[in-house]
Amino acid sequence: MSPVMPSESAPYPGDAAAASVDARNLVLIGPMGSGKSTVGAALARRVGRPHVDTDQFFVARYGPIPEFFEQFGEDRFRHEEAQIVAELLDSPRPSVISLGGGAVIREANRDALIPHIVIMLDITAEQAERRLGDGSSRPILLADPAESPLQRWQRIYTNRKQVYLDCADIVVSPEEATVEGRVDEILRRLQSPASV
Repeated sequence: MSPVMPSESAPYPGDAAAASVDARNLVLIGPMGSGKSTVGAALARRVGRPHVDTDQFFVARYGPIPEFFEQFGEDRFRHEEAQIVAELLDSPRPSVISLGGGAVIREANRDALIPHIVIMLDITAEQAERRLGDGSSRPILLADPAESPLQRWQRIYTNRKQVYLDCADIVVSPEEATVEGRVDEILRRLQSPASV
């Protein structure tokens, strides 16, 4: 199955919030389990834009991520992920794009984000534990048998948190936990000139 790029002309019905959002891409970043895919899809519906998830795009192009990790390793995954990020950010139609949790560790990806509106979804370790379960679908959480998936998540999050914050124009706090609440908060901040 071929991955689908955002169309330049296909109509996407949105609500009144669409009128207040400029033509830049809205890019969601944050730790694993923060809801980037779910919130991204809901946000896209509200603003009348296509939604693209880089992990789903990767799977459509290369197959399951755990298998790719096992066969080629994380460095190759990050290289291919960076190609996808660049491709999607360069699409002619403004979109909502959900990045994988580790995409921001590559400097090229961080540089590519600068012209766009970047939204960090933050979560607590307790929320992550509930959402990630045993971590079996996240190969990076199983990289060290001496750590539980939650311990690994906490270490990765600690290492990346400042990078997320440095990239973000908007940060949605863990206290805003529901999908619609997070979307409402993002739209409220987008409508405030001081926020972006």
